[in-house]
Amino acid sequence: MARKIKLAVVGCGVVANRYYLPAISSADGIELICVCDVVKERAKEVMEQFGAKEYYLDYNKMLQKADIEAVVVLINAQYHFSLSLKALKAGKHVYTEKTMALTLKEADILIEEAEKRGLKLAAAPAVMLSPANQQIKKIIKRGLIGKVCFVCAHSSHNGPASWENFTTDPTWFYKKGAGPLYDLGIYALHTLTGILGPAKRVTALSGISIPQVTIRSGIAKGKKIKVEVDDNTLLLLDFGENTFAYVDATFCVKVSRGPATVFYGSEGVITSGGFGAGPLEVYTEKEELGIKGLITPYSPLGAVEPVWDLSYGVIHFVERIREDKKPVISAEHARHVLEIMLKAYESAKSGQAQRLATTF
Repeated sequence: MARKIKLAVVGCGVVANRYYLPAISSADGIELICVCDVVKERAKEVMEQFGAKEYYLDYNKMLQKADIEAVVVLINAQYHFSLSLKALKAGKHVYTEKTMALTLKEADILIEEAEKRGLKLAAAPAVMLSPANQQIKKIIKRGLIGKVCFVCAHSSHNGPASWENFTTDPTWFYKKGAGPLYDLGIYALHTLTGILGPAKRVTALSGISIPQVTIRSGIAKGKKIKVEVDDNTLLLLDFGENTFAYVDATFCVKVSRGPATVFYGSEGVITSGGFGAGPLEVYTEKEELGIKGLITPYSPLGAVEPVWDLSYGVIHFVERIREDKKPVISAEHARHVLEIMLKAYESAKSGQAQRLATTF
C-alpha cells in the first residue's frame, strides 16, 4: 500500500466543503491531519464531518505544531500568496487554489522558494488533468483538424452573488484581486495555453458593466455589494503563426447555450464543454474513410465525463509528492496565465496589445 501523505486544508468554505474535502477524506493516499479556518464553529464542524484529527484557528500555530507534509490553500484569492509562502518556508509542499499570486513578482518568489527547498508547488485550476483536455491536445497533435486557426472560449456566468446556493459571503469576489477574469477566465486560459502552448501577445477590453449587485442567498442574503473590480473582460490572444483565440470572462452572463470551447482548424473543428469537461465532438472530413461530419472520439484515457471535479488537482498533487515528480499543474504554467491576465488589464487601459515574456 502506498504511503499516505499527511495533509492540512486551510479554508473551510464552499469550495472546500463542496469539492475538495469529500475527495480528500475518501482518498486512499491521503491522511487528513487538520483543517484551519478563522471561524471556530466552521472549522470544528468540518473536522468532525470529514474525519480530520484536529482543527486550528491560527495558521502560524498550525504550521508550527501540526504533523503535516503538505498544505492545501482554499481561502480568498487575496491571501493565497502569503499563506503559500509561509507554508513553503515551513518546509511544506503547497497546493493553492487560483490564483497562485496577484503579481508576477509574488509568483516568482513562490517558485524560487519551492525550488530552493525541493518542495512541490502546484496551482489550480487543474483543467489540464481532465480526460477531455488531454484528448483534445492529442487530437490536435495528431493533426486531425489540421492547423488550429482560432479558438473561441466562453468562461463566464452571472457571478456568485446571484447564486441560490452560495452559503458564505461572496463580497470578496467583487473586490480588488478577484473578479471574473481571475475567477473564471483563468479556466479557459489554462486550457488554451495547456493545449496550444504559451501565448505571445494579449489584447483586451475590460470594465465594470454592473456597478452594484445584491446577494441572493446565504449568510449575507440581501446585502448590496459595490463592484470594485472589472466584471466584464474580453480577451484576444496571439499564439504565433497566425493562431488566435478569444476568451470572455465576465459576471454578466445569465445563461448560455452551446459548446463552451471550440477549436477551429484548417481541416476540422473540436467542440467541448468548459472548465475541462466533456462532451467532445470533432468535425472531420475523411472521404477515404467515408466520414464527413461530427463524431465522438474514442478516448483511451477513459470516458470523457460531462462534469469536471475541482478535486482532481489535489489528488494529482499528492501523487506527485509521493512519486517525487513535478506536477502537471505547475506553478510556471500558473505564472504564465497570471501574466496574461495582468497584461490583459494593461491592454484594456492602454488600448494596445501587450507582449508576454513568461513561458512554461
